[in-house]
Amino acid sequence: MNQSNKPALDSNQFLNPLYNFYIPPQIHDISPHSSCISSNSTSDEADEQQLSLIIERKQRRMISNRESARRSRMRKQRHLDELWAQVVWLRNENHHLIDKLNHVSESHDRVLQENTQLKEEASELRQMLFGMRPGHPNSTSVNVDDVALEHGLS
Repeated sequence: MNQSNKPALDSNQFLNPLYNFYIPPQIHDISPHSSCISSNSTSDEADEQQLSLIIERKQRRMISNRESARRSRMRKQRHLDELWAQVVWLRNENHHLIDKLNHVSESHDRVLQENTQLKEEASELRQMLFGMRPGHPNSTSVNVDDVALEHGLS
């Protein structure tokens, strides 16, 4: 301090940010020949051991995370393969059903044509029968066997 009981200002106090950094006396005052070195070396070994354990845990966690990610990728790939197999099966099933629908549709068309043809034949036969009634003005002598042969009913 100076003579007026005011603390002296040191220019290093403003220029160096670590100037006012507090260093505990036990670390600051260690001399090379001090007995504290043996306890510090034990402390250093403990710190190194703790750091080694931390590093080992990090490595184990990293390996575990990599294995977990690998399993996750495998599950995802297996799921994707299953979905593709399902797509292929569904496409085949779809083609099969379309073929079946086309076949049924063709059969339906044939049955409709046959049904129309049979209705026309039935109508013609009714008209012929109606014309064969005795006492009917348009009655003609028609041989039933000729009508049957004409329509393929023999």
